[in-house]
Amino acid sequence: MFNNRRLVAKAALVSLVVLGTSVATADEEPCYTVASIRGTYALVATYSANVALALGVRHFDGQGNLTGTFVLNAPVVGSLTGARTIITGTQVGTYSVNCDGTGTITRTLTSSSGVVTTQTDNLLITKVVEHESGRRLAISLEDATQTPSALVPGGLFVFRSYTRQSD
Repeated sequence: MFNNRRLVAKAALVSLVVLGTSVATADEEPCYTVASIRGTYALVATYSANVALALGVRHFDGQGNLTGTFVLNAPVVGSLTGARTIITGTQVGTYSVNCDGTGTITRTLTSSSGVVTTQTDNLLITKVVEHESGRRLAISLEDATQTPSALVPGGLFVFRSYTRQSD
């Protein structure tokens, strides 16, 4: 009799855990994936204390690959008059997205100034819409470089805001 009670108690505990898990997952938001970021996004990049500004376009394929172009308005190194220079370039790379909407971009940047470098950025999805398929589609996100800019000297970090363009 004692063993039967113990068996019933164990079965009840297992049932509660399973049912509790089912209820918890039913209320959770669906996970973000690389498919949450797809399409063409306009971006504005700010270099630390507004020392430089870049405008660009990036295309995310929804499978973890990206391409992009940019125009950077940066100070001329050593200028006493506030002279500026315009640098253009392209980017190609990959991205990953975690369930919570954070992720990483790894991209190779090729600039008109001759700089070619690979950089890694941390990203965060900040606004989404529900797609007809039931998936969430990012319409805005932010990112920040993990290392200082390779294009503008002075140890400046870069922060970008993205807005998805219409299809």
